[in-house]
Amino acid sequence: MHPASPSGRPSDEPDDPTFRMTPIKQTKRSSSAPLYALLALVASIALSYSALGAFSSFRNLLHGTERVETPFFNGYLAHVIRLNQTQAHIAGVPSGFALDTITLVNPSAKAAGLERGDAVDTLDGLPFLGSRDMALAVIDKRPGDRLDVTFWHQGTSLDEPPRHAMIVLSPQRASPAPFQAWLVQSFLVLMPIFCLLTGLYVVFARPRNPNAWLIFAILAYFHAVFLNPGQLGSRYMPFGFLWNNVVQTSMSICFMLFGVYFPERSPLDRKVPWLKWLLLIPPVLLFPLDSFLDYASTFRFSLGASFQNMRVSLNATENVFAVLAISYGFACLYSKEGDATTSPDARRRLRVLIAGCTVGLLPFFALVAYSMIRGLDVGASTPEWVALSVFTILFAFPVTLAYVVIVQRAMDVRILLRQGTKYFFARQSLWVVTVALATWMSISINNYIKLHEQRRAVDLVHLAVVVAIFIVYRSLGAKRLQARIDQKFFREAYSTEQVLSELSEEARNFTETAPLLETITQRLRSTLHIDRIAVFLLAGDTFQLQYATGTPISPGYMLSLPSNSTTIRNLSKPKAAPANVYRDDPGSWLIDASDAERAALSDLSTELLVPMPGRNRLIGVIALGPKSSEEPYSKIDRQLLQTVASQTGLALENAELLKRLTAELAQRASLNREIEIAREVQERLFPQTYPTVDGVDLAGYCRPAQFVGGDYYDFFLIPQPFSTPEAPANRLAIAVGDISGKGISAALLMASLRASLRSVATLRQPDGSGNQHLATLMKHVNELVYEASTTNRYATFFYAELDPVTKILNYVNAGHNCPVILRRGDPGPGEAIPLEPTGTVVGLLQGADYDQASIQLQPGDTLLAFTDGISEAMTADDEEWGEDRMIAAAQTLLGDPRRSSTAQGLLQGLLADADAFTNGAPQHDDMTILVCTLA
Repeated sequence: MHPASPSGRPSDEPDDPTFRMTPIKQTKRSSSAPLYALLALVASIALSYSALGAFSSFRNLLHGTERVETPFFNGYLAHVIRLNQTQAHIAGVPSGFALDTITLVNPSAKAAGLERGDAVDTLDGLPFLGSRDMALAVIDKRPGDRLDVTFWHQGTSLDEPPRHAMIVLSPQRASPAPFQAWLVQSFLVLMPIFCLLTGLYVVFARPRNPNAWLIFAILAYFHAVFLNPGQLGSRYMPFGFLWNNVVQTSMSICFMLFGVYFPERSPLDRKVPWLKWLLLIPPVLLFPLDSFLDYASTFRFSLGASFQNMRVSLNATENVFAVLAISYGFACLYSKEGDATTSPDARRRLRVLIAGCTVGLLPFFALVAYSMIRGLDVGASTPEWVALSVFTILFAFPVTLAYVVIVQRAMDVRILLRQGTKYFFARQSLWVVTVALATWMSISINNYIKLHEQRRAVDLVHLAVVVAIFIVYRSLGAKRLQARIDQKFFREAYSTEQVLSELSEEARNFTETAPLLETITQRLRSTLHIDRIAVFLLAGDTFQLQYATGTPISPGYMLSLPSNSTTIRNLSKPKAAPANVYRDDPGSWLIDASDAERAALSDLSTELLVPMPGRNRLIGVIALGPKSSEEPYSKIDRQLLQTVASQTGLALENAELLKRLTAELAQRASLNREIEIAREVQERLFPQTYPTVDGVDLAGYCRPAQFVGGDYYDFFLIPQPFSTPEAPANRLAIAVGDISGKGISAALLMASLRASLRSVATLRQPDGSGNQHLATLMKHVNELVYEASTTNRYATFFYAELDPVTKILNYVNAGHNCPVILRRGDPGPGEAIPLEPTGTVVGLLQGADYDQASIQLQPGDTLLAFTDGISEAMTADDEEWGEDRMIAAAQTLLGDPRRSSTAQGLLQGLLADADAFTNGAPQHDDMTILVCTLA
């Protein structure tokens, strides 16, 4: 036994190169425009034929008493006689003229002396060249009119003069058509039209499926059988005979091919592939001759005289091949149904098809055979109730053909019968009750109107009660009764609906992905009896297999669907519905998918893909395998699954959002902790204790705008080169700086500046011979900061050294806000001496030069250094405090010993005045103040 492929075909099955029904290699879907154009052409021809035939049939019923009956007919069993020169002379026609014998004689012709087998010469004096001449001869006649006919009796020598007969034309109907006749004719017309429309619908729904076109050819046969082309009138008769011949010839061939290739190639055909060609080629080759003889019989008997001996045998041969082809088609269908290599879905389709064909066609074939034996039209020689029953049962055949091709997955025959029976009795009972109540109400209203002279109050009450019962039943009772019937007769579907509805509500309460997916899949598995379920979730640019149950894939096996894949694009469309995965359908969307997609879906045995939409995008896909019952997913199943998937998608998106928020909160807490540590570290970089220098009072403070800042201030002692342990003479180093920017990056550069300053200041001591050692120090600091920072980072910096003995302050101002020396006035605010910049900022320009400056301090002088965060403090209206206000405030404080008796008091007073000016406005920059007061 060959291993079966996912589509159900044996993997090493030899391909039939001549007629392939199911494409083995999937290719990109081509445009359907040519197929629809072909369908439009064929549909226009078929519908025109049906419309003309239906119009003629109903016209004969409606005007049968006014239209004449054709007195005799010539058919396939007629004998063509070619006249010799003498016979032609007697008949008054050219030599070689051919006559056609009569096959059917109606009472009007029989009363005039014509019999079956007679050879007609003329009609109303015109040569009888073909059956079309009869239609032309009687088209304007009315019942009672006469038709002049010349003819020869069968067995009479044609050398004798032809006989003369005057046929009194009879009406098609002696009386108007009864209701039964209208009913039978309606079936005879509507049945083939229904078959034709069903075939057109199948092709329209599956234009790329060859089986759909075969079904159309099979179903088009019925309108050719039921509608006689002779009814089309003289104008359309040639077209009718040609189309009728095409349809009847193709029907048996198409049924055979349908049996061979639907839904999979027959094992019988794999063994003897030549047999179908043996049954197919002869009818195709005989078709031109058959069409030619039809044309000859219609227009000129003489054209078919040479084939007069072939007409009966040709007809018999075509019938034999038609029967053999149909029989072989049935044999192929039956052989596939019992073949072990046939896939389960194909086997279900075959069972439905065989059941429908058997039930629908056997009574019809029996009726056709009986009519052929009697030589009459189908149903003409049987009781009306028999014909109506056969025609009604015949509806099962086209419906079955359409069902097995249109549906994505067929139900088992028993399930179809059970559900159909339940549905009919459950649903139609409500319709019967509605009709009964409506009839009761109509009768009551009619009686009340009729008895207007005898109306009583009780009659009015009775009428009101009847109307009220009808209204209550239609508005309330019918709906509740329908729900009870659904619960009673469709308990499984009703329970499924209830369970899945509850599940969609329950999905909202989950906040974690894993428990949600496990709950959803297990409930779907137990409710719909699905063994294999897989869930794909969006992860970046792909949908990764997140959860799977019942699948044969090994744990850890990676399976994904790209976001730009055909599957995801198809499910990402607005209002996308669950998509069937039907690998054997050439018209399916899956034909555009890549081999990797089809392989992934095949590995999971996927039959239905349900999208899980989020708020603005597709968040996941549920891949469902087949049901254990092998039933297809119904419309209700798909609706409920989509509801569950939608709620699951929203729950997954909420869970993902909650997860991100939790991670973000944890990350933010960690970051805040790290920033707090950085703040603590930075605070440790500021002087924790001030150096002790006789006659000098120090204070400094930095208030960052954020957790950490970029301002810097420092006090530290530098030993003099000539100092001794017994008599130390240390210089006081004073520094203040402002790093560009704020936050962590500024704080890091601030730490680098501090380290650079302290290392250079303690290592490079003045040699006592020059006064530019601070300039050299600042140049080295600039180089170190330049190498440690990016191109857009720099610092304004002020550095000074105070000799406590000489009170000389040497300093370098690298682009910083001018510190001021505040001298007390007596009386008055005193003098403010700015310490102007002596060079550019540090860290911006490599190799920058700096100058050193000096100032002699006096007792009571105060050095005030600051950053622009304090001088540019702003109100809510963006008004700056400014250096002038700050200096004035400092001088005011110095004049009030109660507030500024110490350096710390002056610092706190300045901060308080700045805060009072801003009046609670947010601090926009780091605020740093450094105060050094000489006693």
